[in-house]
Amino acid sequence: MPEELVEVVTAAGVTTAVVSRDDVLAQNLWHRTAFVMVRSSTGAVLAHRRAEMKRLAPGKWDLGFGGAVHAGESYEAAAARELEEEAGITTPLWFVGEYVYDGADSREVGQMFETVSDGPFRHPPDEVVESTFVDPVDLDEFLASHDFCDAAIDVMVPVLRG
Repeated sequence: MPEELVEVVTAAGVTTAVVSRDDVLAQNLWHRTAFVMVRSSTGAVLAHRRAEMKRLAPGKWDLGFGGAVHAGESYEAAAARELEEEAGITTPLWFVGEYVYDGADSREVGQMFETVSDGPFRHPPDEVVESTFVDPVDLDEFLASHDFCDAAIDVMVPVLRG
């Protein structure tokens, strides 16, 4: 498998270098990411538990499918690629907004998208262990009773709460 190259960026999103994804993770460098929140036709959000073998937030729950944007790739193309890789769907994406996340294990400048799908979903076992739809009225209870990624809490939950 060829080495995955990503752009190192400033917190303002200005590209300063292109390095391997491994280097970005090892040094916690600022980089570009893209995520997609999946909603059902009734408005529920698809929460999923990450595989235990994931390097970032193994076994934790998340609210978006996504990850690093490859060098030269657009945010939207990365979001669509990640959605297909992690959820097995190809559906239209709607731009939600930009975000900056300065976490202990990841520093990201990104864009968030949303899509609507009731499935079926196909999750590779090395990416996602399980998924379930959560009604917005039950979101706080679900968040309190599950171990979530910090980025999901900091970046996605405010979007869902509007």
